Amino acid sequence: MSSTLLSQCRKALSQLFQLQLTKVEEVNHYLVELKTSIAQNNIEAINSNLSQNNLPIAEIENLENRRNQVLSQYGFEADNEGQLGCIKWCDDSDESLAKLYQLLSISLVQLQKSIQINSLLVNKGQDRIRRSVSLLTGQVNNERSSTYSKSGYSQGANNKRSLSQA
Repeated sequence: MSSTLLSQCRKALSQLFQLQLTKVEEVNHYLVELKTSIAQNNIEAINSNLSQNNLPIAEIENLENRRNQVLSQYGFEADNEGQLGCIKWCDDSDESLAKLYQLLSISLVQLQKSIQINSLLVNKGQDRIRRSVSLLTGQVNNERSSTYSKSGYSQGANNKRSLSQA
């Protein structure tokens, strides 16, 4: 293969990886801020974060499509195996492309974890609100409160403390 072809492939993938890494890190930063706001129950910060609807999700998807086109252009499949084969084929002796791809992979794993954590926090908050509303309105809920009965007293046989005393 010509060194020009290898160089072109390396340059194209390097640019795409760098752009993707930047965009994924933007989303990671946003999700960390949102997670902190949710964990602190800071409604103003949550609303402020949610109002910033300028996440580069479409850009990340477009970069992924462009990367698949580059892989196809150089004769590789647009899957993980093809990606790794292409990197191995056109990377330089410093393996800078492989290192950049590794950073991108780590950032994507962090993104996935952040999404899962935020989802858990939101679900936990929603569950807490549902239980509080059920308790305050006296509605019968399929999930029994492990602390207070419908009448507002603790359910333990030894302790009959009122909810208003708690």
